[in-house]
Amino acid sequence: MNIKTAIKRASVAAGVALGLAGGSAQAIDVLPTCTVGVTCLQFGNFNVFSLPLLDLQAGGDGVPSPGDTYFVSSTFGAIKNETIVGINNGQSGAGNIAGAIDAAYNTPSANNINVFSTAITQDTPNQFANDAATTWDATVSTLLQQVGGTPLTAFFAFNETGSGTGLDTTDLLIWASVTLRAADGTVGPTFFLGGSTQPSVANPDATDPNWVYVHAGICTVGTSFVGFPDANGNCAVGTVRNQNNLGQNAAAFMVNSPALDAALATGQWATLSILWEMAFINGGGETAWIQAVNAVPSAVVPEPASLALLAIGLFGLAALRRRRD
Repeated sequence: MNIKTAIKRASVAAGVALGLAGGSAQAIDVLPTCTVGVTCLQFGNFNVFSLPLLDLQAGGDGVPSPGDTYFVSSTFGAIKNETIVGINNGQSGAGNIAGAIDAAYNTPSANNINVFSTAITQDTPNQFANDAATTWDATVSTLLQQVGGTPLTAFFAFNETGSGTGLDTTDLLIWASVTLRAADGTVGPTFFLGGSTQPSVANPDATDPNWVYVHAGICTVGTSFVGFPDANGNCAVGTVRNQNNLGQNAAAFMVNSPALDAALATGQWATLSILWEMAFINGGGETAWIQAVNAVPSAVVPEPASLALLAIGLFGLAALRRRRD
């Protein structure tokens, strides 16, 4: 074993140790430019980026993996220091500051639990004055402090079970709105992921244009997005190179609204409220959280076990070097 190999192995051991200790999620340094139909799609006021597509366009294989530019871990250990809106085990992150930011909603994870809505799933406590019971709420100042300002970027881990394609298995419907309010309670602008009318979760209808249809796969030719699979899961042109349904350990989508960012930059809004719905959930366990982009993640202090493994690796490296000297 040469010195370079030893250094690499010691570094890997330290990295694994930090991951087991629950370090911060890997950050995306730069929010990509949204070129509709090329790098992103627009739904209402939001730009939605497929991280598998961005990975493919960055020279990857279309499945973001640790170390790739567009890999963002969605395990609780990785995002526990972030601001979590919903997660299937109901845990909140350190970014959910009591008294300023609501706890996370518990998203369903059993098969055939077909709907989720903050309006009917009131299992997160109201945590500050004028907090709405049917939405996830945050004080704007604290939320922006947590992520270092705008762009305010959300990530979504898409975790459906089954095979094939369609709403009964690996696809789902989603809709959300974000409303800003002034300190005196005056209602400000609302920004929509999907249409401007709240769709029904009691009788969800895929033909309702207010829903955003979330596809498990997309069709590409080379690195170009060319559409979605048909009802049988087949692409008319090209092949399904990207599997957006990445499971519970990696973010599949990144979401941002330039219009929302512009409104937040005015400094006139005190609270932000998210109304969130999903339909045709099948074995979900979806996770949504807010995480900094265009910022270096805050340093994570290794826990004792991490330091021990790092020390072991460096000790071995020193011993090897002595043998070579």
